[in-house]
Amino acid sequence: MKIIRLGMLTICCAFCCLLCSCDRTHIGMESALKRYLKDSLPALTARCETTLDAAYMAQTLVGEVKDHPGWEGYPVKLYEYYTGVDKRLGVAKRGKVLMLNPSPEKLAIWIADAVFNATGSVSYEDFETIREWIQWQSGAQFPVSGVVYEDMYVPGHYEPYVFKDGVTVYIADTTMFPQVKENRTCTEEMLDFYLTLTNEDLKPNTGRYARIGSTTREMYYAAGGEAAVGSSLEGKRDQAWLDEVGRLYRKAWKSHHNELITAFAKYKLNQE
Repeated sequence: MKIIRLGMLTICCAFCCLLCSCDRTHIGMESALKRYLKDSLPALTARCETTLDAAYMAQTLVGEVKDHPGWEGYPVKLYEYYTGVDKRLGVAKRGKVLMLNPSPEKLAIWIADAVFNATGSVSYEDFETIREWIQWQSGAQFPVSGVVYEDMYVPGHYEPYVFKDGVTVYIADTTMFPQVKENRTCTEEMLDFYLTLTNEDLKPNTGRYARIGSTTREMYYAAGGEAAVGSSLEGKRDQAWLDEVGRLYRKAWKSHHNELITAFAKYKLNQE
């Protein structure tokens, strides 16, 4: 009897280990999507590797920060990076940013799930539409806190944009943001300050778009979002958007389903 009991205990332990080793991100996934990913995930992941290759801020990894307020336990990484040579200054600009970027496989699953939820199936064309958009918009980089330099308006001239919880924010203390338009270069004090921002450090209004797919509040509402986060109108862009974007991204990190990407996909793929 003792031998039988020990054998049963061994089997139970092995079964528990198997359960623990399962990819929990697939729990709750539609069976049709599971079948699609079983054959297609390697190819989709390879496509998403090209997207993550565009993550220009993921240059020098300074370290992992697992105790960042609101993001405790998540593998947030601190990066130092340099822009290209700024055409107006003749030198590169240095930035610091905390990011939580997905792996190529996680990104592929998020996009495939978003397309499936938006259209009821997954086509390579629709997958590529969303993937290419994310690559162009953000390189799949999710800034938890810090400065993002972009040459959005003048090619080769890099302007600083401060981010918190995946959204552009505006610093209340004007002395902590570079004011000379022709030379918006952040000081070391500014760079460090942006890594520790609280909502109290910010102006009431935030930016319109949520990383990593530039989801708007209107897309969020149209997809069933219920939190009161304001609107994209000037003066209506409430700080509550930061909290909701952060919450949804943290939720997605442990799941196959990213509600922010899905909201954008429903908007983009259902346009007439």
